[in-house]
Amino acid sequence: MIWHLGFWHHPVAMAVVALILLGAGRGLASDAGHGFSPLGSLRYPANFEAFDYVNPSASKGGTLRFGSTVNFDSTNPMRSPGKMPNLLAYSFDSLMVRAEDEAASYYGLLAQRVRVAPDLSSLEVSLRESARWHDGTPVTAEDVRFTFETLRAHGLPAYRNALRGVSIDITPPRRIVFRNDEPGNWRYLDVVATFPIQSKRFWSERDPSAGTLDVPLGSGPYRVETLLLNDRVTMARVEDYWGRDLPVSRGQWNFERIETVLFNDATAMIEALKTGLIDMRRENDALLWQKAYQGAALDAGEIVLDSFARPGAGQMMSLVFNRRRAPLEDIRVREALALAFDAEWTRQTLFGGLYAPMVGFYGNTELGAVGPITPEERALLAPFAAALPEGLSAMPSPPTPFGADRRLRLRRADKLLTEAGWVVRDGQRVKVETGEPLTLRYVGAHASLERILTPYAQNLARLGITLSIEVFDYIVGRRRILNHDFELTALGWTPSVPAGEQEALFWHSVQAVDHGYGLAGMQIPAVDATIETMRGARSLEEILPATRALDRLLRWDHAVIPLWQSDEIWIAHDAALRFPSGGTYRDPVATWWYEAP
Repeated sequence: MIWHLGFWHHPVAMAVVALILLGAGRGLASDAGHGFSPLGSLRYPANFEAFDYVNPSASKGGTLRFGSTVNFDSTNPMRSPGKMPNLLAYSFDSLMVRAEDEAASYYGLLAQRVRVAPDLSSLEVSLRESARWHDGTPVTAEDVRFTFETLRAHGLPAYRNALRGVSIDITPPRRIVFRNDEPGNWRYLDVVATFPIQSKRFWSERDPSAGTLDVPLGSGPYRVETLLLNDRVTMARVEDYWGRDLPVSRGQWNFERIETVLFNDATAMIEALKTGLIDMRRENDALLWQKAYQGAALDAGEIVLDSFARPGAGQMMSLVFNRRRAPLEDIRVREALALAFDAEWTRQTLFGGLYAPMVGFYGNTELGAVGPITPEERALLAPFAAALPEGLSAMPSPPTPFGADRRLRLRRADKLLTEAGWVVRDGQRVKVETGEPLTLRYVGAHASLERILTPYAQNLARLGITLSIEVFDYIVGRRRILNHDFELTALGWTPSVPAGEQEALFWHSVQAVDHGYGLAGMQIPAVDATIETMRGARSLEEILPATRALDRLLRWDHAVIPLWQSDEIWIAHDAALRFPSGGTYRDPVATWWYEAP
């Protein structure tokens, strides 16, 4: 598994350019009724026809077939742990949808009217009278309250934390008021706006705290037609979907059916695309993108390869340290392990130079730290000055020669390990006092990184360190990773827009719990302060010092082993598929269509 987060129906476009929108509206949350933004005014008026990034004239019909190597073990989205089929998300509606061409704007779906307090301490929602479950019964305030109370009790720690101080009052059948005891923090607003609402009546006959493979009652644009464990999931479009004519739905949900078929590995999936058994694949491996799709189907124009620019900072791939495990709590050990990874050789030799070197946690964007610390960053970090590393204020990253000669890096790594009390005896790195060997485990739920881990293990062996590589199927691997049963695992980091959401999920000390997305187990007060500043920010001027300070802190802390920066999204697909213009990748289920169904 490569960890990065997204939202339910509509993935957020991580465009740093969207942060410019933060400067457009300071102070009050939008009270437009049909939607809101915690950062200012909405782009779309109450009577808008459709989002600009969809094609309202798109033809309807056809089946869109995906392949996957990821199985599922539950159909309950409110419970953790559990892996729901990805396509099942399209069976549910949320109170609102997040516009993909704005920094943080939400428009009503189940919600007809919304009102947000100026200090973001409350959200009042009135449900649409026309909102219906697939069996024709109305979606009610009771359903909404049940969903979030269950999520707060049994969901992922990230959801439980976001909803911890939130009270939910209802006036049946359609009015809900969320009140937050932490004014200014709008994280809870994102959760309650975008999480899929569940039927209280359906779950009253089942245990919502347990896993199940029963097909839940939905209200969304698709309903389950086939759900077979270890095989496939097929969804059929709901022809009388209650929300099909809303502005947030026009031009979307164009396929008659959507289907995911389970395959053993990526090779089988690519061959299935070439032979017409599936219609689309998102490729995340540069080597496969260069070589695996060649053949008759590509030559004949039956499949095409499209590259989309990743917006903003792109995605940073890394190996994250679990500092809950000794000796990874020692910064010298983390730096030494990072020095042993040959990032330049990996990018050029194993991936043909298609990946860029990692430049900070925010790439080459204005969010990242550049040069000496700014007065704004210094003021933010001032309360923690005594605990900050020497030299942090001078440059954004320590003088670690990642691109230098491998021998120099390993020599530096050996010196750091020795200083940390780990010496080589009989070819093995051991603790001076106890003779305990230094051994590490990489745990993953996807085999894609094994290619780079084998040469990394060889480099570590030169330092007397043993690295074992344990790759499990998705369900088992995900559970082990979320239970923090590893020393190293993969982390795909894409900065959230606006900043604060993913930062809180991965790096805040609240997430350093026994189970959850805080894979690093980081507990640094200065890091928490930068994240809390982001989450309460209402303008670009407030966000930039916080992201730059966080970038500086994480780089100096050696929180991860940087692997590469990915600046493109690669899609191989049936030539008959069409997507909206603009060059930005959007959710295919929502926005793509067939030219000739």
